[in-house]
Amino acid sequence: MTEEAFERLISVESPYRYELIDGVGYDMTGSTPEHSAISSNVEGLLRGQLGISGPCHIHRDQYVAIPGKPPVVPDVVLTCDLADWDKDKRLKPFMIQSPLIVIEVLSPSTERYDRTEKFARYMRCPTLEVYILASQDEQYVEVYRRSTGWKQERFSDGQTIKPEQLDLELPVESIYEGVL
Repeated sequence: MTEEAFERLISVESPYRYELIDGVGYDMTGSTPEHSAISSNVEGLLRGQLGISGPCHIHRDQYVAIPGKPPVVPDVVLTCDLADWDKDKRLKPFMIQSPLIVIEVLSPSTERYDRTEKFARYMRCPTLEVYILASQDEQYVEVYRRSTGWKQERFSDGQTIKPEQLDLELPVESIYEGVL
Protein backbone atom coordinates (compact mmCIF):
# COMPACT_ATOMS: atom_id res chain seq x y z
CA MET A 1 0.00 0.00 0.00
CA THR A 2 1.31 3.45 -0.82
CA GLU A 3 1.45 6.23 1.76
CA GLU A 4 -1.12 8.13 -0.30
CA ALA A 5 -3.54 5.17 -0.26
CA PHE A 6 -2.97 4.80 3.48
CA GLU A 7 -3.76 8.49 4.05
CA ARG A 8 -7.02 8.03 2.11
CA LEU A 9 -7.88 4.94 4.16
CA ILE A 10 -7.51 6.72 7.50
CA SER A 11 -9.13 9.95 6.34
CA VAL A 12 -12.55 8.33 6.69
CA GLU A 13 -13.99 8.07 10.20
CA SER A 14 -13.87 4.42 11.22
CA PRO A 15 -13.92 2.25 14.34
CA TYR A 16 -10.67 0.68 13.06
CA ARG A 17 -7.16 2.01 13.62
CA TYR A 18 -4.57 1.16 11.01
CA GLU A 19 -0.81 1.49 10.80
CA LEU A 20 1.33 1.29 7.70
CA ILE A 21 4.23 -1.08 8.33
CA ASP A 22 6.63 -1.87 5.49
CA GLY A 23 4.01 -0.98 2.89
CA VAL A 24 1.24 -3.09 4.45
CA GLY A 25 -1.77 -1.60 6.25
CA TYR A 26 -2.47 -3.40 9.53
CA ASP A 27 -5.62 -3.13 11.65
CA MET A 28 -4.36 -2.29 15.15
CA THR A 29 -7.74 -2.52 16.91
CA GLY A 30 -8.26 -5.22 19.50
CA SER A 31 -5.87 -6.41 22.19
CA THR A 32 -5.57 -8.81 25.10
CA PRO A 33 -7.40 -8.04 28.34
CA GLU A 34 -4.01 -7.40 30.00
CA HIS A 35 -2.99 -4.95 27.28
CA SER A 36 -6.26 -3.07 27.61
CA ALA A 37 -6.11 -2.98 31.43
CA ILE A 38 -2.54 -1.64 31.45
CA SER A 39 -3.48 1.08 28.95
CA SER A 40 -6.52 1.97 31.09
CA ASN A 41 -4.41 2.08 34.24
CA VAL A 42 -1.88 4.43 32.65
CA GLU A 43 -4.64 6.66 31.31
CA GLY A 44 -6.27 6.74 34.76
CA LEU A 45 -3.00 7.57 36.51
CA LEU A 46 -2.34 10.47 34.14
CA ARG A 47 -5.92 11.74 34.26
CA GLY A 48 -5.94 11.55 38.05
CA GLN A 49 -2.87 13.77 38.25
CA LEU A 50 -3.75 16.18 35.44
CA GLY A 51 -7.51 16.45 35.86
CA ILE A 52 -9.82 17.08 32.92
CA SER A 53 -9.97 20.85 32.67
CA GLY A 54 -6.37 21.91 32.04
CA PRO A 55 -4.50 22.34 28.78
CA CYS A 56 -3.21 18.75 28.80
CA HIS A 57 -5.29 15.85 27.50
CA ILE A 58 -4.82 12.10 27.46
CA HIS A 59 -5.94 10.12 24.42
CA ARG A 60 -6.13 6.41 23.67
CA ASP A 61 -6.00 4.82 20.25
CA GLN A 62 -5.79 8.12 18.34
CA TYR A 63 -3.55 8.82 15.37
CA VAL A 64 -0.38 10.82 15.95
CA ALA A 65 0.91 12.80 12.97
CA ILE A 66 4.55 12.02 12.17
CA PRO A 67 6.52 14.60 10.15
CA GLY A 68 7.40 13.05 6.79
CA LYS A 69 6.07 9.58 7.68
CA PRO A 70 2.70 7.84 7.98
CA PRO A 71 0.86 8.45 11.27
CA VAL A 72 0.85 5.88 14.07
CA VAL A 73 -1.57 4.91 16.84
CA PRO A 74 -0.13 4.76 20.38
CA ASP A 75 -1.92 3.04 23.22
CA VAL A 76 -1.84 6.23 25.30
CA VAL A 77 -0.64 9.72 24.39
CA LEU A 78 -0.46 12.93 26.38
CA THR A 79 -0.55 16.29 24.61
CA CYS A 80 -0.57 19.77 26.10
CA ASP A 81 -1.04 21.62 22.81
CA LEU A 82 -4.43 23.31 22.73
CA ALA A 83 -4.46 22.93 18.94
CA ASP A 84 -4.79 19.17 19.53
CA TRP A 85 -8.03 19.81 21.42
CA ASP A 86 -9.56 22.87 19.76
CA LYS A 87 -12.07 21.78 17.08
CA ASP A 88 -11.13 24.74 14.89
CA LYS A 89 -7.36 24.18 15.09
CA ARG A 90 -6.86 20.43 15.13
CA LEU A 91 -5.97 18.39 12.09
CA LYS A 92 -8.71 16.91 9.97
CA PRO A 93 -9.03 13.99 10.07
CA PHE A 94 -8.15 14.19 13.75
CA MET A 95 -4.50 13.47 14.48
CA ILE A 96 -2.52 14.58 17.47
CA GLN A 97 0.21 16.83 16.17
CA SER A 98 2.09 17.57 19.42
CA PRO A 99 2.61 14.43 21.52
CA LEU A 100 4.50 15.08 24.76
CA ILE A 101 4.47 11.57 26.29
CA VAL A 102 3.67 8.35 24.42
CA ILE A 103 3.02 4.99 26.07
CA GLU A 104 3.00 1.70 24.20
CA VAL A 105 2.03 -1.61 25.80
CA LEU A 106 4.14 -4.30 24.21
CA SER A 107 2.48 -7.20 22.41
CA PRO A 108 4.35 -10.21 21.02
CA SER A 109 3.16 -9.38 17.50
CA THR A 110 4.23 -5.71 17.58
CA GLU A 111 7.09 -5.51 20.10
CA ARG A 112 9.85 -5.42 17.48
CA TYR A 113 7.99 -2.71 15.53
CA ASP A 114 7.31 -0.67 18.71
CA ARG A 115 11.02 -0.77 19.60
CA THR A 116 12.36 0.08 16.15
CA GLU A 117 10.33 1.64 13.33
CA LYS A 118 7.56 3.08 15.51
CA PHE A 119 10.07 4.54 17.98
CA ALA A 120 12.02 6.05 15.07
CA ARG A 121 8.83 7.66 13.80
CA TYR A 122 7.98 9.10 17.20
CA MET A 123 11.46 10.58 17.51
CA ARG A 124 10.65 12.72 14.45
CA CYS A 125 8.02 14.56 16.55
CA PRO A 126 9.75 17.67 17.92
CA THR A 127 7.37 17.87 20.90
CA LEU A 128 7.86 14.28 22.10
CA GLU A 129 9.82 14.21 25.35
CA VAL A 130 9.14 10.73 26.77
CA TYR A 131 8.53 7.32 25.15
CA ILE A 132 7.40 4.53 27.48
CA LEU A 133 7.23 0.80 26.70
CA ALA A 134 5.32 -1.38 29.17
CA SER A 135 5.47 -5.17 29.15
CA GLN A 136 2.15 -6.94 29.48
CA ASP A 137 3.74 -10.13 30.82
CA GLU A 138 5.70 -8.78 33.80
CA GLN A 139 5.93 -5.60 35.86
CA TYR A 140 8.63 -4.10 33.68
CA VAL A 141 8.67 -0.69 32.00
CA GLU A 142 11.27 0.99 29.80
CA VAL A 143 11.47 4.77 29.58
CA TYR A 144 13.27 6.77 26.90
CA ARG A 145 13.69 10.54 27.29
CA ARG A 146 14.75 13.11 24.75
CA SER A 147 16.69 14.90 27.53
CA THR A 148 18.99 11.85 27.91
CA GLY A 149 19.45 11.22 24.18
CA TRP A 150 16.80 8.49 24.31
CA LYS A 151 18.88 6.40 26.70
CA GLN A 152 16.97 3.40 28.09
CA GLU A 153 15.87 3.47 31.75
CA ARG A 154 14.35 0.35 33.33
CA PHE A 155 11.69 0.28 36.02
CA SER A 156 10.08 -2.63 37.86
CA ASP A 157 7.84 -3.38 40.84
CA GLY A 158 8.36 -0.94 43.70
CA GLN A 159 9.77 1.84 41.50
CA THR A 160 8.14 5.03 40.25
CA ILE A 161 8.58 6.63 36.84
CA LYS A 162 8.84 10.41 37.14
CA PRO A 163 8.65 12.22 33.82
CA GLU A 164 10.05 15.73 34.35
CA GLN A 165 7.14 17.12 32.38
CA LEU A 166 4.24 18.29 34.52
CA ASP A 167 5.55 16.75 37.76
CA LEU A 168 3.92 13.38 37.04
CA GLU A 169 4.46 10.10 38.85
CA LEU A 170 3.70 6.64 37.49
CA PRO A 171 4.25 3.93 40.14
CA VAL A 172 4.97 0.67 38.34
CA GLU A 173 2.71 -1.32 40.68
CA SER A 174 -0.17 1.08 39.83
CA ILE A 175 0.42 0.60 36.10
CA TYR A 176 -0.10 -3.14 36.63
CA GLU A 177 -2.81 -2.97 39.31
CA GLY A 178 -5.33 -5.76 38.78
CA VAL A 179 -3.25 -7.24 35.96
CA LEU A 180 -0.09 -8.86 37.36
